Amino acid sequence: MRLISFRSTVMFKRGIALSAAMLAAVVLAPALSGAAERPSALGNIVSLALLGLFSIYVLAKTHLPLLADEVADGGDHLRVQRGRTVMAVPLADIGAVTVASGAGLHRIVLDLAAPTPLGQRIEFLPQASLWSNHGAIVRAAASLAQRAEQARGARGSHPATGRAPRG
Repeated sequence: MRLISFRSTVMFKRGIALSAAMLAAVVLAPALSGAAERPSALGNIVSLALLGLFSIYVLAKTHLPLLADEVADGGDHLRVQRGRTVMAVPLADIGAVTVASGAGLHRIVLDLAAPTPLGQRIEFLPQASLWSNHGAIVRAAASLAQRAEQARGARGSHPATGRAPRG
């Protein structure tokens, strides 16, 4: 098995969460300190609301909670892990492979033919060596899409439904 995702995705996701918590602590510190006078509770509330909106924006653009922790290529299948859920996804079950970008992060998105315990879409960060080279990420995704198409052809199934064509 060859790892095709970012090796430290779990640590990356934890780092983002910790950074958000630290920013919230910095914003809340003046409001929570007993020594400081409270000249403007409204200012603290507005600051916290803006921080919350920014955090929601970053999560929505990066899809961090939906990212797979690890994706490994096993030749005819991908081994995907998110949290404690680990599953093998046959290449023939992959309907489309695309590259999505948001907040400066490029993700490879796998649209599956049928729902799985991880959902019908799997997103993961490519290896760190590809992060600054969007063209290489697109080529890696295209190669994976081509292999998936060949696997579907060998199985004789329709790419969108995953079922054999009716004759």
